[in-house]
Amino acid sequence: MFSSTDRAMRIRLLQQMEQFIQYLNEAAVNSQIFPHVVHGFTDTNPAIREQTVKSMLLLAPKLNETNLNQELMRHFARLQARDEQGPIRCNTTVCLGKIASYLNAGTRQRILVSAFSRATKDPFPASRSAGVLGFAATHNYYSVTEIAARILPTLCAVTVDPDKGVREQAFKAIKSFLTKLETVSEDPNKLAEIEKDVGSSAQPAGASSSWAGWAVTGVSSLTSKLIRNNPGAEGGLGQRLGGGGDGRDAGQ
Repeated sequence: MFSSTDRAMRIRLLQQMEQFIQYLNEAAVNSQIFPHVVHGFTDTNPAIREQTVKSMLLLAPKLNETNLNQELMRHFARLQARDEQGPIRCNTTVCLGKIASYLNAGTRQRILVSAFSRATKDPFPASRSAGVLGFAATHNYYSVTEIAARILPTLCAVTVDPDKGVREQAFKAIKSFLTKLETVSEDPNKLAEIEKDVGSSAQPAGASSSWAGWAVTGVSSLTSKLIRNNPGAEGGLGQRLGGGGDGRDAGQ
């Protein structure tokens, strides 16, 4: 059914995935479901793209090394940098923070700082806030060197953000990271404990993220909340789905 070109059916499957995902084994998810679901990332309808991003919270624990650390991260990078819908860029950042525990150490070190830094420069305020919160949510995956040289400079730049909410989140995150640096400065023996998760392997399938609730509204309702507060924002993401037809971009 995930191979259907009918938009209505595809979005219903994505919306109801939580009800049946536990009955799907990893082999089926990787070979029969994920290859079809990823077409939603390039769908011309924003609602399909949005729901596809949300579905990754459920699929990520079951994805294999290639699908999770390569294929999915490639789509996330494109959405975060190029999608015209601010709420989708925001939700992509939120989702990345939530599934970071499933990524392998190499992927996390290569992607997280760059992705969250990019988000802090997004023109959409909620995306910038998501970038800051992403840093805070994944704090245990950064070395003290990364914190000092890459993360704090990025967060300091956000303290003059035009949006007060973004600034407030930035100050909170900065204080948290500074506390880590001060702790190690006072007692270098604590470095190993503070950096114990930096090189940790991806969690096994089914493991839950320790910061599952870091987004105030949760990824499942963030976009609808943003649209509800500003119905005309970012091209009307909440538009109704059209009828049948292939929602994939040409060439997909």
